[in-house]
Amino acid sequence: MVIRIRQLLLRIGIVLACVILFTGLFILLKRSEPVQREVLPESEEGRMAWLNLRGWQVGTPEISQAVMPEEWLTPNGQSWLKLQHAQGISPEAFAGESLTRCVYPVTNGTKPGQYAELLLCENALAGAVVYDSETQLMRPVR
Repeated sequence: MVIRIRQLLLRIGIVLACVILFTGLFILLKRSEPVQREVLPESEEGRMAWLNLRGWQVGTPEISQAVMPEEWLTPNGQSWLKLQHAQGISPEAFAGESLTRCVYPVTNGTKPGQYAELLLCENALAGAVVYDSETQLMRPVR
């Protein structure tokens, strides 16, 4: 009888230990780092200066409104997303949000048709890329 009680207590203890372990793992996996949002200046001159500090001389931008995609499923979308991550930008944090798209002609590029693009959600940087309009090749802003 005593042996059966010990076996039962041992089994209960193992089950409780497993529950506690899995609960702890679940909490650790759910706990994510808060997204750090880089905020750019509100003025156009300030954003142009931000680009200049990164080596890009730019002209007057073309500004439009857009919506950040919910997912990046295409190969081009995945390439763009990897480029953002390499710069420390997390566009997923802005999925589905309205954004301002600022496209600047690059004046110090190796050839005409290069543009710097900033995607802003309330002045928070949601995306940044320099691209060649002819070849569609993208490079980081930073």
